[in-house]
Amino acid sequence: MRIVIGSTAIKHHFEDFPREPKDYDVFSDEPALSGSDSFWHPKMEDYAWADSVVATPDELYTIKLSHAFWELPNGSWNKHMADLMFLRHKGCQVIEPLYKLLYEIWTEKHGSKKMDLTKEAEDFFKDAVKRKYDHDSLHYSVAYTPGKPWYEVFLKPGHSVDMDMKLVWEAPFEVQVALFREEVYATALERIVIPRNYNVSPGFAYHWALRRTITSLTRGRSARFIAENYALFHRPDHDYVAHHLANRAFLIPLEDEK
Repeated sequence: MRIVIGSTAIKHHFEDFPREPKDYDVFSDEPALSGSDSFWHPKMEDYAWADSVVATPDELYTIKLSHAFWELPNGSWNKHMADLMFLRHKGCQVIEPLYKLLYEIWTEKHGSKKMDLTKEAEDFFKDAVKRKYDHDSLHYSVAYTPGKPWYEVFLKPGHSVDMDMKLVWEAPFEVQVALFREEVYATALERIVIPRNYNVSPGFAYHWALRRTITSLTRGRSARFIAENYALFHRPDHDYVAHHLANRAFLIPLEDEK
């Protein structure tokens, strides 16, 4: 079996695909052809490909989405996300059995994403990042309603980090988007903008934080929600740095920064 995937397959289906294919990617259990980049896993035999030669648009979209949660050594993440947006714009949809199969394969190949959201804020945010402000206070400064970040609405009783995700997914779509945007803004400020004394492109910081949010800071349905709606998330919806600075009264300096 040899199924053509990647940009070559996208260009096959859509002449207006903006990138000229520079490689020839295939899923194949046959000897690799010269010039091709081939991958195969025995679990792929469990899926009935719609075409025996080229992956369909929905299959390509599903493949791209399944790649979104890992940053690979070849630096292909931005390319995958650009292709994902293109295919989503074309109306492509996820094929759930294929997505589940591929996610299991990539987890086996690249490793599972491990997070412990049962920790409280003081422990959860202890890592190698030198912070200037209390993390929650950053959320207060970037919240669409200053001082009232969306994540607090969904916290489980007695918890400072762990949200009741059942309530999150029952909320209106616009609230879900705002919830995750606030997290991306806070991450961009905490990890990039503030450590560089605000002398950095807000767009660069936002994109870095968005990528990190998908690949490292969320998992499961949350990461998938952001990835599937990447066209909506991929740019800030307002000047989040100016908004943060206008609400800096909410910021709480950490002890070693006072």
